[in-house]
Amino acid sequence: MSDLLIRNMPDALKADLAKKAEQNGRSLSEEAKARLRKSLLEDVNAETQPKQNAYDAIRSIFVEADSLMNDEEHAEFMRAIEEGRRDTGRPVPEFE
Repeated sequence: MSDLLIRNMPDALKADLAKKAEQNGRSLSEEAKARLRKSLLEDVNAETQPKQNAYDAIRSIFVEADSLMNDEEHAEFMRAIEEGRRDTGRPVPEFE
């Protein structure tokens, strides 16, 4: 095992960490190690998560929200969006 020395730690940060350590029944060192471990695991998990495009991210919100739309409703919604994209509200110009 090795040691880690953290220099120039603000007193308020140390006090906050000590408070959390007490709440969790840990020593200051154990709390710091637990928080470092958790932070590093979050980084690893974020790196391994597949990147989503905007459509997939929005769709996942609907799915997670207890399926606000079923597949049929979603297909109708997408058809309406596509129709709206095609209809610009302007007449098609006639070329000679």
